[in-house]
Amino acid sequence: MAIELDDLIDEIEDALADGRRMLFIGRLLVDEERILDILDRMRVAIPEEQKRARRIIQEQERLIAEAEARVKQVLDERGLLEAINAERTRLLQHAEQEAAQVRAGADEYARQVLEDLDDRLTKLVTSVRNGLSTLGSDHPSPKHA
Repeated sequence: MAIELDDLIDEIEDALADGRRMLFIGRLLVDEERILDILDRMRVAIPEEQKRARRIIQEQERLIAEAEARVKQVLDERGLLEAINAERTRLLQHAEQEAAQVRAGADEYARQVLEDLDDRLTKLVTSVRNGLSTLGSDHPSPKHA
């Protein structure tokens, strides 16, 4: 099934924890391929809501096409050009409003997920820097000496 973003964030934390500290530079060497793989999987794991929003928009477009076909049929049968244009305009406005709401909801959800990720990564970087600072002030790590 879908991989949870929390699990992938944990993997990034593990990858950072497995990184090697560079003495005197204060930098951490990490496995770039591992991090890139995790980021790729995060992209795949972005919630189904965005895919669902796309499906809803496609369904709306299909419904609009059907409505336009019905309107054309009525026009051909009854010659009601004004009624058809008014209905077409109403349907398009309604579909645009719904599509805008779906997009806004998907964008907001994506923004919340990314802000949460940013917050967690900021905390992780702060934690790593604090750890480095503590290690740097105590004594050099024998692992990197």
